[in-house]
Amino acid sequence: MDIRFTGPESKKLRVEEEEELMTYLSKAVEVVKNLKQESMEQAAREYKEAAGDEERTSCLHSIRLKFEDILSDHSTILAPHTAKIYAKIMERNIIIEHVRVEKSIIIRCRCKTTDGLLDLDKLVASGELDELFGLAKSCLVNKRVIASVSVSREAFKNCLKSLTADAG
Repeated sequence: MDIRFTGPESKKLRVEEEEELMTYLSKAVEVVKNLKQESMEQAAREYKEAAGDEERTSCLHSIRLKFEDILSDHSTILAPHTAKIYAKIMERNIIIEHVRVEKSIIIRCRCKTTDGLLDLDKLVASGELDELFGLAKSCLVNKRVIASVSVSREAFKNCLKSLTADAG
């Protein structure tokens, strides 16, 4: 998933702000990767199996609080927004594996199922991830920032082909 920050309101991050964001996101990835994966998968299953919107909302809220609690050790400012990003992604059984900077911030995700990959594509297309990443970045620079999250069509097709071949 390639994350670019664009829009007239977003100024280029200062080097210190970019380093803070990258350090935080990298630490967050490592912290979440070290969680017991069975418990995270169980939380995702409970969310999917929840009866009704109220129960699903409650499950998602508890997942978000768990992420926020563990992530606030690294940054109390970024933790609530990052927790929302992780909860949104985790509920779709998608795992963030790595973060790096090139011309934009690159976040490598792993989708275990075709449904997860399609859900990731929907999250990007709907603008939900734009909003969540924009909020996280906005709290660093103390002004509104617009984030643009995109997935390469070629990478998407290759992943879909790979998942379909593995399933069939």
